[in-house]
Amino acid sequence: MDEQHQQPSMIDRNSKEAIVSAKDTMPEDDSNRNVNPENVFKPRWGPHHHGAKKLAALYSREKRLQEIISTGIGITELLIVIYLLVWRFELSSLPYVLFYAILGIVTADLLSGLVHWAADSFGTVDTFIGRHFIRPFREHHVDPTAITRHDFIECNGDNFLIIIPKLTHIIYQHVTLSTSDLNNLATSHWFYLLLSIYIALTNQIHKWSHTYIGLSPWIEMLQNWHVILSRKGHKLHHISPHACGYCITTGWLNGPLDAIGFWRAAEFVVTGLTGMKPRTDDLKWAKAS
Repeated sequence: MDEQHQQPSMIDRNSKEAIVSAKDTMPEDDSNRNVNPENVFKPRWGPHHHGAKKLAALYSREKRLQEIISTGIGITELLIVIYLLVWRFELSSLPYVLFYAILGIVTADLLSGLVHWAADSFGTVDTFIGRHFIRPFREHHVDPTAITRHDFIECNGDNFLIIIPKLTHIIYQHVTLSTSDLNNLATSHWFYLLLSIYIALTNQIHKWSHTYIGLSPWIEMLQNWHVILSRKGHKLHHISPHACGYCITTGWLNGPLDAIGFWRAAEFVVTGLTGMKPRTDDLKWAKAS
């Protein structure tokens, strides 16, 4: 019997689509083994992947110190701004605060997508910025559950760094401006506070989307109700070449932005202006052996 008419093996019994899925996805609920259908015993990605080991080794003392400082300052300033705004809160502002609560979380979702897309698609770990801020994105694609082994500081330090400038500005305004000026700025301050909280939580939410054991039922409920990024929804991003589903706060904007081709259009613009091709460095690390 020629090869064309041979009975399919156990691996080959799957459809072409299923095989492609098995090759290119990272099923973390299966211990993140992401098996290749041509060799079911050899994990393609994970902590033992050569690229993952090299990227993990680039995490430095200096980076850790920056994350500790950023986390400490960020949390302190969040608490100060919360106190300042609650102390001056007027019930008449409640509708505006509720509106800004929704606007803030949508804005955070969009910003998370823009940062995630940019870091995934462009840049390398060979520069100072790359070693400290792009490296985690490269590591995440070759070892997606590494984030679940990162402690609170490593997971969230960079996000706290992002919110420090605006929180510092709000505190400065409360020290230097008059009461009437602060009243005029109150609603915008609430927006920036809520946006800062969502930004600070984004990578923690991202971590939860990769966590399959020991997650709080309350967090699972928020995921299932799509209040925050869900595990099922985020899996789509981990289909090679990781070119969709970039928004990781709530994931609400992933469907619309992917549907209109927003990210491909953005890549077209960046490539046209700079000559850089998207995901070149990211795919290099995936192929590392």
